[in-house]
Amino acid sequence: MIIGLEQYKDKWNIHTDASIQPGLEAITGALDELGNPHKNGRFIHLAGTNGKGSTATFLSAILQAHGYSVGNFFSPCLEDLHDQIQMNGEPIDPVELEQVMERLSKIKTPLTDFELLTAAAFIAFQQQAPDFSIIEAGMGGALDSTNVINPELSIIPSISIEHTNFLGETIEEITRHKAGIIKKWKPVVIGELPLESLEIIQETADRLHAEIIRPAGQIDVPLKLKGPHQQKNAQLALEAAKELLGLNFSEEKAGLGLSSATLPYRFEEVFPDVIFDGAHNQASAEALIATIRDTFPDDPIHIVMGIFKDKDYRSVLRHLETISDHFTFVDFDNERALPAAELFKESCSKRKTITNICDILPVSNNKEKTIVTGSLHLLTLLRNSANVFFKNYQ
Repeated sequence: MIIGLEQYKDKWNIHTDASIQPGLEAITGALDELGNPHKNGRFIHLAGTNGKGSTATFLSAILQAHGYSVGNFFSPCLEDLHDQIQMNGEPIDPVELEQVMERLSKIKTPLTDFELLTAAAFIAFQQQAPDFSIIEAGMGGALDSTNVINPELSIIPSISIEHTNFLGETIEEITRHKAGIIKKWKPVVIGELPLESLEIIQETADRLHAEIIRPAGQIDVPLKLKGPHQQKNAQLALEAAKELLGLNFSEEKAGLGLSSATLPYRFEEVFPDVIFDGAHNQASAEALIATIRDTFPDDPIHIVMGIFKDKDYRSVLRHLETISDHFTFVDFDNERALPAAELFKESCSKRKTITNICDILPVSNNKEKTIVTGSLHLLTLLRNSANVFFKNYQ
């Protein structure tokens, strides 16, 4: 579900399929009808399980600090589809997106919702002509609709088990999908990957004569994005920027960019002692726990959680139960949402309850920190200023 897309589809009589259909045939056909807007510009492509959004944000900030204009295509949305297509950190203007959708309404190739949005991003970047366009894969890599570009550089921050119904049940199968974004003669920057993944990435890079770049050294500027994992994402962005900018790279400007980068739902304190973080799989749950222990080593933790049923929610629960025995499970409006009752039943917590999202009230214990986590869609609903959730906190 892409929040806000239906209003554009209805207005311009665009018919797309909401299902996930991996493959490049449809998007290639549609882009050909549009004059292949994806073949112009300087692209950077990201695929991976976690860290894509943060790494893209760091890289965008570094490039902007050097005076370059940057387009970003993020997946999924934070508030709605407008923030998935950004120019210099600003969501696409609805008037501009109207013009893009009018153009898309004239094509004949049947598309899925995500393919439609991918095509919209390419049209928007063609019109805006940024110096760089940073494209985040939606799922996997090889068969993702974004994998029609020929990027100057690819980035794979992390790989772990995810989307097993589409990508396969083993690290090796999933890695082959991610490795699909590596292009001939074009470098790839990689994070800390499992040994099985490293072997496949190396094999792919060797076959395509693609240089593998790994971060070296530490980030020595303060970051607004918290947690040890964000240090690693910043290192990836720094290496990518060095490769892209060459002799134009400035350590000072890079530091200014890194220290200014922000991204919602990455350990974001939305109210005093209330933190939003979109941990929805094992790897992101581990990163969240490390950040909590680093930031709040002595404080009791209250976990508020709602998650999609197609995520590995049992693993996420087991990890979060290592730092808290106080859980609140919530139902939220999405067809993919796991019922809060299922989370309640699965939880081993000593203190647990179920509540509506509008009834999450401030904690009575001033020392307790509330971590709201799970689905990004849940966090978006809670963040919406019209939601009663905010009124209760105000």
